[in-house]
Amino acid sequence: MLTSETMMRIRAELKPTMEVRRFLGEAMKELKEDAEHGPQLALLRLKLLTEAWAEAREASELEEHPDRLHSAAHSGASIRQTLQSCFFSQGYYFQLLAQVRQLGLVDASLRRMAAAMAQDILKPAERAANNRSFLFALGHAHASRLFPELPEAEAWSAYAEGVWSDWYEPGDCYEPGYVAHNIKPVIELGLALGKDAELQSEKSQAAYRRYLDHISPSGLAIQPGDGGNQSAYVDALTLMAELTGDGAYLWAAKQALTAGEYGGYYNAKGGRLPADHVASTLEAKFADVGDVKPVRPPAAGGVQYMYPQTYRIADRLILNASRELFGKPYAAFYLNDRMETHHHAHEDNRGDLYHYEVDGVMYLKRSGWHKWAGQSNTFVVDDATSEFPFCYTKGLRSNHWYQASSNLRLLSDYMPSERFKQLYTTPESFKHAGEPVSGDETMLPLPHFYVDQESPHGVFLINPEGMAGKNEQLTVRSITISINTFPRGGEAKFPRSIAWYRDFREVAPSDGPVELLIKDIHLGGPKGKLSLVNLETFADDLEVTFYEDGKKGTADEKRVLTREEVRQMVSLVTDERMGEPALRVISGPGRLDLTWMGLQEPVHLTEEYQRVGFDYLYVSDVREFLRTPIRIFVNGLTCRSFYPDRQQGGVLKEAVSERQGEDSFGSMMYEGVYTYDSKWTRQTLLTEEGFLLVVDRFRPGAEADGMAGGPVWQIGRPEEQGLNWFDATADAQQGKKLMVYFHPQRGCQYGVQFQPKLWHDQAYAAYAKAELQSGREETFVSVIVPHDAAVSGVAVSGKANYHSLLVRPGEESKGIFTDIQPDGTVKVTLHPAASGQSTPLKLELSRDGGWRVSR
Repeated sequence: MLTSETMMRIRAELKPTMEVRRFLGEAMKELKEDAEHGPQLALLRLKLLTEAWAEAREASELEEHPDRLHSAAHSGASIRQTLQSCFFSQGYYFQLLAQVRQLGLVDASLRRMAAAMAQDILKPAERAANNRSFLFALGHAHASRLFPELPEAEAWSAYAEGVWSDWYEPGDCYEPGYVAHNIKPVIELGLALGKDAELQSEKSQAAYRRYLDHISPSGLAIQPGDGGNQSAYVDALTLMAELTGDGAYLWAAKQALTAGEYGGYYNAKGGRLPADHVASTLEAKFADVGDVKPVRPPAAGGVQYMYPQTYRIADRLILNASRELFGKPYAAFYLNDRMETHHHAHEDNRGDLYHYEVDGVMYLKRSGWHKWAGQSNTFVVDDATSEFPFCYTKGLRSNHWYQASSNLRLLSDYMPSERFKQLYTTPESFKHAGEPVSGDETMLPLPHFYVDQESPHGVFLINPEGMAGKNEQLTVRSITISINTFPRGGEAKFPRSIAWYRDFREVAPSDGPVELLIKDIHLGGPKGKLSLVNLETFADDLEVTFYEDGKKGTADEKRVLTREEVRQMVSLVTDERMGEPALRVISGPGRLDLTWMGLQEPVHLTEEYQRVGFDYLYVSDVREFLRTPIRIFVNGLTCRSFYPDRQQGGVLKEAVSERQGEDSFGSMMYEGVYTYDSKWTRQTLLTEEGFLLVVDRFRPGAEADGMAGGPVWQIGRPEEQGLNWFDATADAQQGKKLMVYFHPQRGCQYGVQFQPKLWHDQAYAAYAKAELQSGREETFVSVIVPHDAAVSGVAVSGKANYHSLLVRPGEESKGIFTDIQPDGTVKVTLHPAASGQSTPLKLELSRDGGWRVSR
């Protein structure tokens, strides 16, 4: 029996606006971990929640405006509203109800109320292989089996089967950086639907092995999206071990659990489990695993693919020659060129070194949920006048031409197709998708709702044929330049009008109308450059519409301007600086859309034209514009990661992984990166001692001429630095520091930028930067050396910069020495002070991928 104090405590947790998922999560934890009281605690929480739902429904029926939508997906104005919108809550409730029913604790009254609640809150909602769909479907699957007599049960089951197929047919989830809430729920969904054979198939196990290889020899993991650290893997890996009987998953789960919260994700200060707690913690956590015994898996290195048995999208490059010992080096780079914010990953993190550890110490990592290349461990290109590598304070320059270039390939996920038809109104079941919209094909931008003609149960937020590579053919029929002018301090600031930038600053405040020039609206890619608008006849097929500040773009919100109004706002002028024609646009507070219709340009998004862009110059004073408040719509489509400034983009053309002994090499090459005509190759070499060499070779095209770029590394606050090296503490408790040493060369600038990021996440970005010249390949060499804190940065680098010299005569034989030969071969020598060895360690890496390590 539960004590009265316990029951009062749990009742006190119940509040109308609470996060129901956390209330239910406690119940599931209690049921699993407390054999004596867990079942009664879970039953009590279920009863209280069901009663709260009934009270909220009754109150809603008496109100004139019942249950108005709340802005948060996981907490609404009432328990009922949260249960209607929160996918976690739906999945957890009916999963828990099924478990308690198996124990014989569900009486007729609770069953009757729960059935009524299912009829009220369950509507086939989101589809696709993502965490939301899996949890929604988990609730529907259990409800269909708990209440088979209800008329809705067949539809619930069909929806759950549809979501299962969304995962099983391609054989993976499209959220590579979001582990805790996708793979475990989809396995549980399969079990609820009786898919035991499919869950143990080679296709499913190929997907499971991806997660296994994310766990380093010391148990650490960092996600390249917004997923978390190794703690997010434990339950999923345990379930895989139980399902397959493969002890490698149990080994990985135990390693991840004992790693605790170490690693610094979101600057967390947590550490590994204390040694005297490990045995008891492991025994308690894995008591129910059965006869499975942990087995150490082989090395995790190589190119890892999403959808390993179907689409084979290169996702990560993992360098790890062995997991035989706890401290073996491990480094992981993000390869994926298909991601967008919708996928719980981020568009501009190609080449990001998101995890680098040696001897169980995390030295470099992706530290949190941020999407910008300038806040990652990757290669950054920007306008030469911009603050580098990320814009915090400088803002834009007036009377300066900038190049806007967006990754057109993102739209393959959002273009409708013959099988996946587009909807223009928010489905009634989508109570989790924010404020509903209602419109037609004239909306700008168009909403992202798609129905599968072959399985019309629920609605997709993307077209899954995009990820499958089946939606690459686009006919450009219209192009829109959407100019936002945000009044200073207004309610509809940049983040609200251009959703999901995850930028909480007022980044583009205006005190009145803004004047700018626009020219060269084009597509670009392997096929060259294709002009879309002839400025001499710009008024032909041009429609200009205006929306008040913050409006979404529905038909009843827009105002089509008259020709006289257009002439006042848009005119053809000659740019005095360049002597070329340009459009002069005056945009008042609100949103001004310039849409050219009547186009008919069929293009392939990978083989022909990969980017869309234009040139722009602000005449007005925009020194406070930290970002460019302009969006591009193609055929009325855009998406959250489709922006005109600092868009990395790029198509992965090659990814290579090799190993010699316990030294590892990897490379990746992208075309169409930052501009449609530029190429970038990142080569990397990880030695068995844990030293990391990264060579970036960037060949700018004509579009990148005069821009600036270079590699960026996220480190702690540098305690020592030279002209071209930076030394920072990586783990104070273990007495470990990290040296980032850039090859010293004229024409480069080296620096460090303090970077506060989302929430409390922060780092210091050490960078090398050079101005780019069309056709001239720039080679950047980064040597990354972990070392004991007792050894100074000057000793490790071997460069004291006396008399302002980058390398003083005689310093070639001290610390770190780098050389770039005329044929592009990079040679690095780590002398004993840097390597900690008795003899020098030599690394060599050629342009064509040849490499060697000499000891």
